[in-house]
Amino acid sequence: MKKSIQYTRFICIGFALLASLPAHLLAQEPNFSQFIASPLSINPALAGSSDADWRAVSNIRRQWIGNISPYSTQTISFDGKLKTLQDQSYFGLGGMVLAEKAMDGLYKSNFVNLNASYHQALDDNGNGISVALGVVNNSTRVDLGGLTFDQQLSSSGFNQALPIAEMNLGNSTSFTSATAGLLYTYDAEFSFLNLGISGYRFIKTKRSLLNDPTKKIAPRYTAHADFGTAINETISANFSALHLIQDGMSVTSLGAIMGIQHGQSGFEENKMRMVNFGLYYRVNDAITPYVGYAFNGFQFGLSYDVSASPSKTGSVNYKSVELSFMYKKYLPAYRRKIGRYNSPY
Repeated sequence: MKKSIQYTRFICIGFALLASLPAHLLAQEPNFSQFIASPLSINPALAGSSDADWRAVSNIRRQWIGNISPYSTQTISFDGKLKTLQDQSYFGLGGMVLAEKAMDGLYKSNFVNLNASYHQALDDNGNGISVALGVVNNSTRVDLGGLTFDQQLSSSGFNQALPIAEMNLGNSTSFTSATAGLLYTYDAEFSFLNLGISGYRFIKTKRSLLNDPTKKIAPRYTAHADFGTAINETISANFSALHLIQDGMSVTSLGAIMGIQHGQSGFEENKMRMVNFGLYYRVNDAITPYVGYAFNGFQFGLSYDVSASPSKTGSVNYKSVELSFMYKKYLPAYRRKIGRYNSPY
C-alpha cells in the first residue's frame, strides 16, 4: 500500500490545528461520545459525503442513568448524493431530527435540520471541497402542570393547586436559524482524510420561556477531522477529533477505533464482517470505551462513559450509555474503497 508524502503532510497539519485549539471543557449542550455517528450534527457539508449513494444514521444517548430521571437525546438522519456530475463533483442533500427529553418527559426539545451541499472535485479521484447551507428549526416545551415551585410549598408538601407566582412564564418556545459548513476531502484507495468547519445557529435567535427578548441562544461553531486507513489486509483504523465552541465555552473530543476483519481473508465488500474496538475521550469529562460490529452496509456501536471530570457530581449518578446504528446503500456498480470500511463518513 503506497502512502504519498503529500497525504502524510495533510494528516499532520489537520490534527496539529485541532490540537492547538483550547482544551478546557464547559458543557453547554448535548455532546455525543460517538460523534462520528451523528455527522449532520457536526457539519452540514457532510451531507452526501460518504462513499455510499445514501446512508441512514441514528444515535441514542441516555445519561445520568440511576435514581433520577435520565436525560435522553436521540437523532436520526438521512443523507445522500442528489446528483453526481461527470467530473465527480456532486450535489448532496440531508436531513436530521434531534429530540431531547428530561424529567420524565416534562421537558421536550426537538430540532429539525435540512441541509444542501455541493462538492467541487479538484482531481480525477473526487478529492475536493464541499460547501453547505442549511436551516434548523427548534421547538421546546415544558409541562408546567407537572412541575412544583417554591410558592406551592406548604406544611403538607407541595400543593400544585396554588399559583406559581410566575406570571410571565410560558410553556413553549421556538426559533428558526441557519447553518453553514465547509469540508475538505482527500480520498485514496487505502486511506482518507476529512477536515471541516461549520457554524450552527449563527444567526442569534430568542429562546426564553419568560418571553425575555435579551435571552438568545448563542451560535455553535465546530472544527473536526477524521482519518481512516487500512493497516494491512485484515485491520483498519479510524482516528477522529472534534472541537465545539459556544458562547465562550468549549468541548474537545478525541476518538480512535480499530476494525478487525474475520471469517475471510482480505477485504471483500459483499462478505465484509468486522469487529470494532475503540476509545473516545472528552477532555476533562469522560473516557468512553467503544465496541461495534459491521457487516455489509450495516454498522452498530455501543459505548459507555466513565467519568474523568475533576468536578464532584454529588448524588448524581454519571452513568451514560450510547447506541448507534448506520446503514449505507451502494450503487450496484460501485466498488468500495478499503480505507473507508471503518467510518460512517
